[in-house]
Amino acid sequence: MSRGGSGPSEASKYPPTEFSLKYAKVLAPEGKLVGPDEVFGENGRFDKDVEEKTKLAFKVTMKKLEKYNTVSECNKEHLKTAKVDQIVECFPNTLLKLLPNTIQKTKWTKKSKDVVDWDTWWEMHEKILRPLRSQAENIGKWWEYTGKPHPGDDEITKSLQRLVTGVLTHPMTIGKVISAYTPKRKKDKPKSIHLVGTDTPEATMIYAGFYTEMLSCNPLNPIKLTMVSPSAGNRQLAKDCSPSNPMLINDRCKLTAWDGLYHDFWERFILAKKVEKPDVVMAIHPRLEGEFWGPTVDLLLDENVKVAFTAFNEEHFKQALERLDYVFAKYVFKGLNPWVSGHVKQTPHDPNMIWASNQYLIVFQGRTVDMKTLTLIEEPTEENLAEAEDEFERLLNEAS
Repeated sequence: MSRGGSGPSEASKYPPTEFSLKYAKVLAPEGKLVGPDEVFGENGRFDKDVEEKTKLAFKVTMKKLEKYNTVSECNKEHLKTAKVDQIVECFPNTLLKLLPNTIQKTKWTKKSKDVVDWDTWWEMHEKILRPLRSQAENIGKWWEYTGKPHPGDDEITKSLQRLVTGVLTHPMTIGKVISAYTPKRKKDKPKSIHLVGTDTPEATMIYAGFYTEMLSCNPLNPIKLTMVSPSAGNRQLAKDCSPSNPMLINDRCKLTAWDGLYHDFWERFILAKKVEKPDVVMAIHPRLEGEFWGPTVDLLLDENVKVAFTAFNEEHFKQALERLDYVFAKYVFKGLNPWVSGHVKQTPHDPNMIWASNQYLIVFQGRTVDMKTLTLIEEPTEENLAEAEDEFERLLNEAS
């Protein structure tokens, strides 16, 4: 959720992660989750003592989660799915081994413009659903160890699907932003996006290969992806593929990364014409009240660059709009994002703070006010826009 400060040590304190890391060798002795009948009992790998310790560890983890999940009027609906997801998260995550390979080999059977939400996405990914159902069946065999009512294998499968959307919300949201909010280009002409304030989730998207869904959203155009951030999660990428040495991570995707702040990157590389001006700049969950975002937002507004920001809940969305209103941002879109993560979470320090990755999307370009004269900038009429669109189509047809 937050863009920084949540390193591995902090993540491992989350009760399900803590349990999963500690008991992976018991629940998934060969890296694949199996039922308790295969690890305990007469022909099992472990004796009665290990089984009792595992049962106790499950109960302790459930107690921790009860303290973690403070129910209130504001959050009780969201916690219904969150509680199931938290138990499912206790089981060693073999999905990350399965997903990248399956997704990279799965060609979309629908046109990109027809893939409008997770329902239509899942219709194309039966190859992922099959192993999820098998995983759900194995998780179900362990459920009595938790002491909680069994929700049924279908509900566990739905929980696993929500966790998958939590992994894929970034590449799908980024891909759809490129598709919807960048200029039309002839086939095979690249589009350029700069991701700003990137951290571990975006780096994971690259290393795990999930970025291929971003390419599937844009089947006609290669993508030039540039990641700019001073965070630790971006640092290794910046060493591997600097602006002077970009990396072709796919025959349709060139990656560049830089360790630093975006307004410094702009001055050093874009003004110096070492890197081209992007078609769109994007940030996942930016904290616009932070001291480093002000200069970057002002720069992007002054340069009239298309910008997309996501927000993790309604409060964050409203705070971002308040900041952008203050600098007279001209909105192209603001509202709910259909590619929001289905994995809804509660923040331990505030039980009423419920969030999900990329819940809202804000797209803006330029300002509504001329900062030199402090006068309103007139909007073009619909007729003007229609004429410009027709002219563009004509030029494209002539060039092809």
